[in-house]
Amino acid sequence: MTMTETAVGPVPAAPYIKYGPGGDLHIEALRCEACGAASLRSHAACRNCGSRKGQRAYVAPNSGTLEQWTVVERSFPGVKVPFVSAIVRLDDGPLLKGVLRGIDPDPEAIKVGQKVKVVFDDANGAVDKAGNPYVCFFFEPA
Repeated sequence: MTMTETAVGPVPAAPYIKYGPGGDLHIEALRCEACGAASLRSHAACRNCGSRKGQRAYVAPNSGTLEQWTVVERSFPGVKVPFVSAIVRLDDGPLLKGVLRGIDPDPEAIKVGQKVKVVFDDANGAVDKAGNPYVCFFFEPA
């Protein structure tokens, strides 16, 4: 086993993608001990209230609301276009940026405020230096 392989499965593509005790994937967020604001990364002070009381980790929900989106029509070589780049506010959680899939990239089909779910899948064939596959999250209509 290489240093980046996990005993459970593919390597998470982001530090906040975690494996649970049963091997299931989830988003681990942090909540400010003072005001309850959620974030994905630890900060010396809360970005919402400025408190230095600390943050506690929690499992973010796999559901959320589409806040913003755009259709990407040009990208790096090898990246299939068009795709929908989306910003989603998880229910009771932080904002996440990712790809909204399973929907027509027609602006008439996508609406701010629509409910989405987080799904975990292969990171489109991406591998680390040792050849281990990555797993990442996507959004799909709920």
